[in-house]
Amino acid sequence: MSRDRTFRTCLRQYWFNQYGYWGGWEGDADARTREIYMLKQLRTRPMWVGDVVHACIKRSLENMSRRIPLIPLEDILRITRDQMRADFRQSRDGLYHDNPRGACGLFEHEYKIPVTDTEWRDSADQVDQCLRNFYASDAFAQLQKTPPEDFLEIETFSRFEIDGTTITVKLDCATRESDHIVVWDWKTGKWEAGPEQQWQLACYAFYIHHTYDVPIHAVRQRRVDLMRGGEIKETVFQERGLNDLLSYIRGSVADMMTKVDDPERNLAAEENFKKENRRELCSRCSFLRVCEPVLPGAR
Repeated sequence: MSRDRTFRTCLRQYWFNQYGYWGGWEGDADARTREIYMLKQLRTRPMWVGDVVHACIKRSLENMSRRIPLIPLEDILRITRDQMRADFRQSRDGLYHDNPRGACGLFEHEYKIPVTDTEWRDSADQVDQCLRNFYASDAFAQLQKTPPEDFLEIETFSRFEIDGTTITVKLDCATRESDHIVVWDWKTGKWEAGPEQQWQLACYAFYIHHTYDVPIHAVRQRRVDLMRGGEIKETVFQERGLNDLLSYIRGSVADMMTKVDDPERNLAAEENFKKENRRELCSRCSFLRVCEPVLPGAR
């Protein structure tokens, strides 16, 4: 549902994310396309924190699913902190300009956003806190009891189709428990509840239903709040909401296709995607420099 969210937030940002970057990794790409591709890889500090935590948990769960013993928590934290230091140096030194996919690039470094040493340490401390909470949580205790063969997916990009349209999902983790399947979701930031989260859950349930041949009502989502002691909130998707999901996705896809010039080649013209020109939105956008929005009060 992230593509739909971007489409509704800013059409020009959507174009950069879906079309403008394409081919930017090629050696003969023009300078602007290469830059768009590089900017697309940037992460903000909160995104970085979330990615580091998710990557660490992924390694542990993959080891559990392969019967590989886990290393002590303090070793996990040390290795993770060392990785964050390496990420920081790569970003500070601008290595991502030449290697956007291989080197860490942070939004704050690219746009020279003032960040104090204390704030950088706070990000590392947040990772420590999230990981300590995870490994001490009831969720982790439950996962430790899960037989290796009942780990179905761990941070895997998967796809399903609705009316010929491919929908991509990425589950933090999915496990089988007796007659139902659990979709796990690690939360490292603010826990928001709203329609978007409901659509996300619906997509997960629809995907699990078709991929693993279980009833919609047999799909459960467990959100684990890693900033609040690993608190778990479980949700069960109700089958009666399926038609609402399908209608929403069909409408969203139809809206997106109105902006595509050549569906066969997936081409869309940048000028057909309106800029929002809103300071509170544009100032947080990775594509700010190449977009060049006209902001109120700017000189």
